[in-house]
Amino acid sequence: MKMELDFTRDDLPLMSNTSHMLVKHYVLDLAVDIKSHVVAGNIVLFFDSNSRCRKGNDEQMEEACHSWSGETCHIPAPGASYIPMPDASTCSTKSGCNDFAVCGKGEHDTSDKNGSHSNREQTSGISSSKNCCDIEIHGSEDFVLVLDCCDLCVLKVEEVDVAVVPGIQKFTSSAKLMDVSKDLRVLRNQIVRELVTLPADCWREQLHYYKQCSQAPACGELPFVVDTWSLEIRKAGVHLPKDFPQAIRIWYRTKPEGRSLSWTTDQSNRPCVYTLGSPINNRALFPCQEPPVAMSTWQATVQADACFVVLMSGENTAEPTETKQGGAMSKQATQG
Repeated sequence: MKMELDFTRDDLPLMSNTSHMLVKHYVLDLAVDIKSHVVAGNIVLFFDSNSRCRKGNDEQMEEACHSWSGETCHIPAPGASYIPMPDASTCSTKSGCNDFAVCGKGEHDTSDKNGSHSNREQTSGISSSKNCCDIEIHGSEDFVLVLDCCDLCVLKVEEVDVAVVPGIQKFTSSAKLMDVSKDLRVLRNQIVRELVTLPADCWREQLHYYKQCSQAPACGELPFVVDTWSLEIRKAGVHLPKDFPQAIRIWYRTKPEGRSLSWTTDQSNRPCVYTLGSPINNRALFPCQEPPVAMSTWQATVQADACFVVLMSGENTAEPTETKQGGAMSKQATQG
């Protein structure tokens, strides 16, 4: 039975398992299609594995942190250099950041055995995030990362190869990283941990490498399941949060009916879209962690046709640029 919420009465389901992994930074690269009422692109999430569940407790975690054995497979998605604009027919209309706005100037997803992902109905009104070591056992020993989302069409999830980023070697110079350099999986995770824990006075350098890492190639796809209120991701053979990829890229697109965006017109009857104070917050705009403990930073690049203005809130000055793709001019604004 589908969980129906009355936002005037019910609590918002908080599904993400923040007691295992915390998002420290988001990098969004999105394109806005005003005509189809869709935002498409990718988001890269940088994590810090929470140590509260690990100290002297790895064996318990390995026993308790399990996921279901759901149907998972993959779908080809665009390369990192191209942001796809969706065909409305490829994504069902049934549900399964910070502020930004674009202003004008003048049914359940389904899959067969070879599909991209599976959708499961939420059968109970869970209103709190999953606590440490409380993930249900469904026959698999793989750790599952749970993110909050709603009304999103997820295309692909992949691990990011941060180890190939030029200049990233500065984060591998310590003795502890040199010792693990032969294991690329461990090395990638250690690089991200070094990056997310840089001191506050290194914020410019940190933002630079966040951006560079977000554009790094993938080093493997990750199976996922989209639920009504969550996106659940796992990696085969990974049983503990500390071993799960600490940088992942999610290719997705929003749905026209998504409740995190308002598609409307301004006072001059020009089309525009903006984020609004929605009961579901940003989870219909990008996969995220909603619990209050999940404090994070962000940066974003938003692309729209050249006749539109892109506005974002943030501490730094946006950097608008114009590009030409397929004979059409478009405008990008980067904030972070």
